[in-house]
Amino acid sequence: MKPVFMIVVASVAHAAVASAQPAGAQAEVLFHQGKELLAKGQIAEACAAFDASEKLDPTTSTVLNQANCRETNGQFATAWGLFLEAERLSRAGSDEGSRQMHAIAAARAAQLEPRLSTLRINVARDVQVGGLEVLRDQERVDIGAWNEALPIDGGSYRIVARAPGNAEWSTTVNVAAERDAKTIDIPRLQGADLGHKRAPAAPAPSTGMKFASADPAPGSNDDDEERPRPSSGPPKWLPLAIGGGALALLGSGLTVELVAESTDRDANAAMAPAKQTSLLNSANHERYAAIGLAAGGVAAGGVAVWLLFRDRRDDRDGVAVAPIATGDRVGISITGGF
Repeated sequence: MKPVFMIVVASVAHAAVASAQPAGAQAEVLFHQGKELLAKGQIAEACAAFDASEKLDPTTSTVLNQANCRETNGQFATAWGLFLEAERLSRAGSDEGSRQMHAIAAARAAQLEPRLSTLRINVARDVQVGGLEVLRDQERVDIGAWNEALPIDGGSYRIVARAPGNAEWSTTVNVAAERDAKTIDIPRLQGADLGHKRAPAAPAPSTGMKFASADPAPGSNDDDEERPRPSSGPPKWLPLAIGGGALALLGSGLTVELVAESTDRDANAAMAPAKQTSLLNSANHERYAAIGLAAGGVAAGGVAVWLLFRDRRDDRDGVAVAPIATGDRVGISITGGF
């Protein structure tokens, strides 16, 4: 029993030492492993090793190797972004090593930029229904990225548009690895007009025969029966509902902007470059969202004011305008007060 006990104790001690190893040492091992795998042509495994090393101990050298690995793997957009990140991280360095890495990162990013492929997802204003979400391979596309040609790695992507109460729309786009430019136009989702009145049914085709009434009412006119009645305006509650939505959008935009300012302050206070970069990216995304919400609120407010003004103008003091025809004269009749 004693040898068994000693083996168990030794195993536990070994596990404790392994768990106590500093992250920097593990990152260094993974870094060298990545370089060895890359030299052997095992590109995907090498990129994974560099990624793991960077998470444990972020350094400019590791980011440069990440970028080089992604470029070797044909992921040009990802590589370009990593080269720019390495250039930013080494920008303030005063030692010779930092200056060399800064020059290398800037040069590699400039060489790679003309080769990038882009994907533009157009979302016109008239299709931006409430709650609309656009996804690229299950990843939500931020509102600030709509209608922009953004760099993207080559591959096949599934684009999905969805909103509450509407049928989901999707398509697939294939992007070449380099120098390709694809555009996807998001259509208006089916069911987006459920809150509006439906168009009147089309009249039945004419048979070419007319049937006169047996006892027409005095002063009646067959043309009056065939003339379509003027459609009524929007419901009275619609301007108020849209106005309430505008206030909600503006309030949400202000809230998101405050969150972005808080995230920006956290980024300035962060010590780790990678953490600072992540927070700055989050703050930028939050500001894009705030701008989108504010723009939506202003637009909705304008629509509400226009509808309210039109309703009041049309209903003012019971004014009514109607065409009249007497003999060979045609004119209009205005009744009511102003």
